Amino acid sequence: MDLQRAKELLSGLADGVDPLTGEVLPEDHVCNKAEIIRAFHCVLKALPGKPPKPQPENAGKPWNDADDAVLCQMFDAGGSRKEMCAYFKRSEGSLAARLVRLGKISDRAEFRNK
Repeated sequence: MDLQRAKELLSGLADGVDPLTGEVLPEDHVCNKAEIIRAFHCVLKALPGKPPKPQPENAGKPWNDADDAVLCQMFDAGGSRKEMCAYFKRSEGSLAARLVRLGKISDRAEFRNK
């Protein structure tokens, strides 16, 4: 396995996605634990290559019920991806994965096409 492929696999896991199938990992999966996500990002940052893209302020932090409620309200009201990313200080991938988990969309691509 080459280093680039290893980085791709770890990045998928850090985003809460099975890198082989593209499916969102279950909420109780070990790769969705904050400490594990931080470890993935720490290792990815230390690997040689292009400098990592700056992460949003809340990347890797757990979601809470209040955030879920606001995200659902913003999504149902037709909020833009950019607006929601700015509000939650999270990536589009993070929001898409959360919306899948909350049953608002069927897959992450649906959010990108919104």
